[in-house]
Amino acid sequence: MKHDTRFITILAVTAILVCGCGKWLDIQPYDEIAEEDLLSTEDGFRMLLNGIYIELNDDMLYGGALSVEMIEIMGGAYEMGTDGSVWGDYSDIASYEYGTEYWQTRFNETWNKAYELILDCNLLLAQIDDKREIFSGDDYYIIKGEALALRAMLHFDMLRIFGPVYSRNPDASAIPYYTGYDGTAHRVQPASEIADLVLADLNEARVLLSVDPVRTSGTRMDGPTDGETDTFLYYRNLRLNYFAVSALLARVCLWVGDKPHALKYAEEVIQAGDAGIFPFVDRSLVTGSPDDPDRIFSSEVIFALSDRQRSTLFDNYFDPSRLPNYVFTMEGGLFSDYIYGGVSTGGSRSDYRYLANWRTTGGNSYFYKYSEMANTGNIRNTMVPLIRLGEMYLIAAESQSDDISGGLAYINKLRSNRGATQLTALTADLLQYEYIRELYGEGQLFFMYKRMFTRVLFSSTTSENPEPSDAIFTVPLPQSETEN
Repeated sequence: MKHDTRFITILAVTAILVCGCGKWLDIQPYDEIAEEDLLSTEDGFRMLLNGIYIELNDDMLYGGALSVEMIEIMGGAYEMGTDGSVWGDYSDIASYEYGTEYWQTRFNETWNKAYELILDCNLLLAQIDDKREIFSGDDYYIIKGEALALRAMLHFDMLRIFGPVYSRNPDASAIPYYTGYDGTAHRVQPASEIADLVLADLNEARVLLSVDPVRTSGTRMDGPTDGETDTFLYYRNLRLNYFAVSALLARVCLWVGDKPHALKYAEEVIQAGDAGIFPFVDRSLVTGSPDDPDRIFSSEVIFALSDRQRSTLFDNYFDPSRLPNYVFTMEGGLFSDYIYGGVSTGGSRSDYRYLANWRTTGGNSYFYKYSEMANTGNIRNTMVPLIRLGEMYLIAAESQSDDISGGLAYINKLRSNRGATQLTALTADLLQYEYIRELYGEGQLFFMYKRMFTRVLFSSTTSENPEPSDAIFTVPLPQSETEN
């Protein structure tokens, strides 16, 4: 995890290009740039921050492993086949065999990439206060706030993967928290200390981002007008904006068992949704255009990455034309009897999440959330959701202090905006089914089961779903870290 302190290699977002009614991030690579040159101007700080966002799309992070692939397999999202020549190492991770050479290497790559970007955040943060005078407008607050939030988010996801089951042992050893840039190995700290540091970074970021234009002007996803060329403060749900930080605070507070604060932050984002900043998707955009449905419910996305190669997620993992190679699908009984079938479980074939994202062929149902839109120039075609409005309703429901049944109103409001019937009661099982419907393919299911310490639902057959255990939910630290 050593960083060269003389040069940094980054990818910079250089422009927002317009093609018809669509916009996307144009990515231009930059080779080794001396740090003293890069961070001598406001544009240099912007360039470094944009490069971090782009690198989050790496296959080892949210461009694969932590969105649709490794972490979703661990969360029971997919049925594994029995043919080793087709499924290969995936069968091992589905059985939580973390010690194989392949998966040790994979977790090591995810760890190293996450901490590489953490150190890039730290480089920016180490320089920004001494150069405050170079910034115009509110850029100092925006850039510093986003960098702090990115550092917190990456540490938190490493904690959720490699740390203990927090509800059972918050004082167990977890991961190191890096706030410097020299690459010196840090001690592994208890999970509770890491959580405190994550919360401190997010709270500071939230204060800094109080000037975020998202609070007064919304996400500004239509881009600049009147000939303005500076796009830095537009497309706010493609960055860790003020409300995205509040949503992360809701996640972290729920993780550590602080339900009152989890509810508080989730409510803040819900109110922003009610105010039209993150409005629920219009049904006509989901079902009215069969060739171009808004499968990710883009107006509700609080924070997403922008990846012009997003369709490769579908091509590589879900496209039925890949057969006889592996194709990720939900287990048939779980899909038809619990998630999108069965009145008692809240399943409904009129649910937008079913209509937009699933196609049934030959008795199997295939997941289409990340398939290419007909209008490839539409910015929705690039978005990889990391935080969405629906999760805030789920968190608010789960954060009821006395009885989870008190969260029924939140779930029913979410379901009413999904074309699903109202529930008459809420149980822990029904809440889990709602999490699966809302967040499938977005890398959150494993963390739900770990937080709740319950069986991972791979199948409708209970005996096939492993009992919760510390061994299942705690991935061993990578060898590169233990050697440090």
